[in-house]
Amino acid sequence: MRTPFRVTLAVSLAIFALAVAALPSLPDLFERKDVLLSTESRYQNIYVTQQGNVLMLRAGSLKSRSSAIDLKSPFRHVIEYTGLMMVGLGYVEEPKSFLVLGLGGGAVTRHLRRYYPQAQITSVELDPAVVEIAQSHFGFQPDGQSKVVVEDARRFLARTSETYDVIFLDAYHGDYIPFHLLTREFLELVRARLRDGGAVVANTWSKQQLYERESATYAAVFEGFHSYLGQESTNRIVVATREPAASYSTLEKQFSTIQKRRSFGEVDLPALLHRHFDRDLSWPADTPLLTDDYAPVNFLVQGENR
Repeated sequence: MRTPFRVTLAVSLAIFALAVAALPSLPDLFERKDVLLSTESRYQNIYVTQQGNVLMLRAGSLKSRSSAIDLKSPFRHVIEYTGLMMVGLGYVEEPKSFLVLGLGGGAVTRHLRRYYPQAQITSVELDPAVVEIAQSHFGFQPDGQSKVVVEDARRFLARTSETYDVIFLDAYHGDYIPFHLLTREFLELVRARLRDGGAVVANTWSKQQLYERESATYAAVFEGFHSYLGQESTNRIVVATREPAASYSTLEKQFSTIQKRRSFGEVDLPALLHRHFDRDLSWPADTPLLTDDYAPVNFLVQGENR
């Protein structure tokens, strides 16, 4: 029987090397005065830092910025990408169910819970230590409408039969996305769990060779997809759909209608569209796809051509 995915020796060694490189030196750790929590989970080192009113979750490395919360203004998007991911809300008029793969500090889930109090929200997180810290430090609390599942995101998708209106992909290990959550086979699984008229919203990168490989792979699986580029970061938000991509003018009207209906407050959908929409989305026709058998993600993140 074929396994859902496999890890080659070369990729395993490369991932191990990246993990080792991400470890802080002891002087770095002890010299920092902003570290509230430092712990080692089964999968990674995890830190919580505080500067003023802002708590930051740093998973994998002290350099990472996995999630954040402003204690005085908990719904402010401290990190650009969490606010930018909200563009996905402009693609589905009345979502009733959300799937969030990668919990972090619960920033995405927190905003969805506020904007759509009646919707069902399922968050999937690999590391139980991250879930504990999200609850103890970042105010994440599951309830009757919101639950968390501790499991690998791909395994969860493989075993569940549930479908969702919007699926958020935000599963990182330190500063990179695990390769098995980027391949064509993985995205085909995501597509199978997406309802008609729904949208997939993925937090990815824009300044690396991975941009072209990701674009080609998403285009091979989904009928339509758009790209939104960060201006304060190298994050890129991909929005993919099972239907052909809507035109920019259609998005303008739809974003404006949903903004007025929902009164999002901290999120301005039309402004996000105008500022971040990737008008030059393109890639060479012969760009290789990312597959379970060929996904040199770790090399592409570092700018190497493999």
